Amino acid sequence: MTANTRDLASFGYRELALAGELLKTLKTKNDKTKFLSHPLSIEFNPNSGNVFLVDDDCNVAMMNGEYLEDFFSCPICGHEGFLEDMEHDKDNEECQDYLKQIKD
Repeated sequence: MTANTRDLASFGYRELALAGELLKTLKTKNDKTKFLSHPLSIEFNPNSGNVFLVDDDCNVAMMNGEYLEDFFSCPICGHEGFLEDMEHDKDNEECQDYLKQIKD
């Protein structure tokens, strides 16, 4: 498995275009992030093909359509997605507590 990279020389044309879209959207009204802070870096995951912003606290934001949105990973079970994708494991109280935290 290849690790994520911040080395822009490792990005292909597609990944550089996605990085550009992230940067353009970052300072617009289409930025719907709540958890992203500074400093920010752009990372590319060669395994998934995802390009995303990440801060020093490991908060992640990605493009969701035309909007820049927080991307979550449940620390309990590992379920990933944007806020609308995060309903999962209703029987696990810890997962439900995490969902409450990210919705507030």
